[in-house]
Amino acid sequence: MSFSILGKVREAEEERQEFYDDLNLTQWIEEINAQLGIYDLREFFRQMPDGKEEIQYRQDVLREIDEEMEDKLTDFVNLIRRAQENEAYINSETGEQITDELSKAHWKLEVAVMYFTAVDELIAFLENRNCKARGWQKFLEMCKEEMQKPEVKAYHDAALLTSEELGKLRYSLRLEGDHIAILPSVVEDDYVKDLCEKYPQMIRHPGKMGNLLPGGKAGTPLEQRIFKYLQKKFPKPFEKLEEFGKSKPHIYQPEIMQFHKEICVYLSILKFRHHMEYFHYDFCMPSFSDTTFEVTGGYDLALALKNQKEGKETVANDYYYRGKERFFVITGPNQGGKTTFARAAGQLVYFSLMGFPVPAKQAELPLFDGLLTHFSVEESMQSGRGKLKEELVRLSGMMHAEKRNVFVIINELFTSAATYDAYHMGRRVIDHFLARDCYGIYVTHIEELAEENEQIVSQVASLIEGNVKVRTFKIRRKKAEGKGYVEPIVEKYGLTYAEIKRRIHHV
Repeated sequence: MSFSILGKVREAEEERQEFYDDLNLTQWIEEINAQLGIYDLREFFRQMPDGKEEIQYRQDVLREIDEEMEDKLTDFVNLIRRAQENEAYINSETGEQITDELSKAHWKLEVAVMYFTAVDELIAFLENRNCKARGWQKFLEMCKEEMQKPEVKAYHDAALLTSEELGKLRYSLRLEGDHIAILPSVVEDDYVKDLCEKYPQMIRHPGKMGNLLPGGKAGTPLEQRIFKYLQKKFPKPFEKLEEFGKSKPHIYQPEIMQFHKEICVYLSILKFRHHMEYFHYDFCMPSFSDTTFEVTGGYDLALALKNQKEGKETVANDYYYRGKERFFVITGPNQGGKTTFARAAGQLVYFSLMGFPVPAKQAELPLFDGLLTHFSVEESMQSGRGKLKEELVRLSGMMHAEKRNVFVIINELFTSAATYDAYHMGRRVIDHFLARDCYGIYVTHIEELAEENEQIVSQVASLIEGNVKVRTFKIRRKKAEGKGYVEPIVEKYGLTYAEIKRRIHHV
């Protein structure tokens, strides 16, 4: 049976998805990819679920992962990873130096036991949980089916039985002058077991063969001598080990290993979420509505990452669309948070379409069919086109795609054009997407575009009342003010008339 814990994804679009760079999502993807450091997961964050049902599929899977389940899944991932590392060692140049066939068989057995222990324990855990999410039910069904295949079951049973027989062997060492005597064990207590029970969070999966070869990879000379002695003293368990070493491996079933990789996507997201919540950043699972678009405490995640590392706060914003409202036209002072607000809204839509928690305290929004962004670009030295033409070429692709019901973000477009031209081109762009039932945000300094009607809402980046030098980074519903508030920026960069005049005279 074909199975993916991430569900079905859309077919890759031919055009490049610029919104990853526009919304600083590439930075977030790199941060997420580094959380576990086991697989390269970046491809999964560029593949969106195929429709509402698949988005709900992911949300349901995530909702059932509480702290206990997260720990169990982490154990599963780490134990199989250890098995892979041990197998890689056996096949390395160092591992090939182990010439003793029984030692090789022991390594092969240890790899199999780690793998099967990880799978068996996860199956038992999920059976006890009685999960309701379709993803977990399908995974459990798939696992049982794989483990019941005759060749897999036979290899599984042989591995665990052989390990159990070897695990029963006990011996003690006694120093007698310059000799070491190997004697039957007189220790009745299993100290490893006691330690595991007493410190379960510190000692997990101590290994079934620790009492047999407790030392390094190939075993010290003393351990090798003990190994030879035990072979003579207890021949039957070692005959089973030898037989197991000759058998064909049946581990790493493709669909289980695909799950092993895909579950790291969820675990990475949860680990990142825990980290950000520790610094008081909110996340929530969004809900979808045909009639409501309302967000409480939405913030720019990329900016939050930067500020968290620098010990700074990130301003969150509340916003909503009502009735027939479809586009925010945002004006206001430079460096007042307009672009940051637009990015935050775009990130929220992206995470909702991925079936992941969104950076906000609460969010309810329509289920969009996609996300389109156009942020201001610089002139291309390679193409030889000016800034305006670069913008028009990219905008042409967005508009000719004729997409409907998508979320659109246009940021600081046509800044190199005359005001009259920028207004008319901007109006045509907004009208184009409104006609296709799109929601969106248009950030601009052309305040005439912010003239309100039943579909357009004017939003303004606000300042501290009575102090035009201090930005609040809050975006408010308000009519465009007709003020640029450039004085603080001019002063900051020493571009006042007096400063320029002073420098000219100085030269």
